Amino acid sequence: MTQEPDNASLAAPEVSGGTDQGKRAPGSGRVILVCLLIPALAFVTTLFPWIQAHVSSVMSAVDVDVKGTDAAPAVSALALVALAGVLAVRIAGKVLRLVISAVIALAGLGMGIAALTAALNPTDAAMTKVGEATGTNGPGGQYVVTVWPWLTLVLGVATILAAAWLWWSSRSWKTTSRRYERTSQHSVQRGENPHADDIDAWDSLSEGEDPTR
Repeated sequence: MTQEPDNASLAAPEVSGGTDQGKRAPGSGRVILVCLLIPALAFVTTLFPWIQAHVSSVMSAVDVDVKGTDAAPAVSALALVALAGVLAVRIAGKVLRLVISAVIALAGLGMGIAALTAALNPTDAAMTKVGEATGTNGPGGQYVVTVWPWLTLVLGVATILAAAWLWWSSRSWKTTSRRYERTSQHSVQRGENPHADDIDAWDSLSEGEDPTR
């Protein structure tokens, strides 16, 4: 009768500990996933036509669809920077997480500015692509801005907010690099390093002792 309470008391800490670990891991995973999704969507928006131009060339009228990669090429590059930054935050230290989060926020700001510039000045944004299609410089015509640059602008702002959320959430995350460092040190102390015995033997010889004793 006295052993049953002891067994129950011993089993309780194991269950609570496992539950705490299960709650922490998915939390960071959800943050990383959401923060990856936002710049990824911004990158996808550049694959669609941002500007639909109806211009007149020397011979006839031409319809040109200008994708985001041509209207605002900086958006694609900045989206990749934000994606790489989100992945780097998970394995970085606390101080470096703040720096990376700031870089992600700046990337989101750059995406928003590039998208807004293309939407407000479609003629300049489409000039290169239209010039290639018509063979002339600065042809006149009609330029219609689609919904995609405006969506990219929203995603750029969302990237800034996601960077702030990422930094705020990552403050309670454990540093992965330190965990690996502690494991490595513990392994050496336990003699798991195959060269540890050779090093100890050499130290003994240098001190005038016989390592074979």
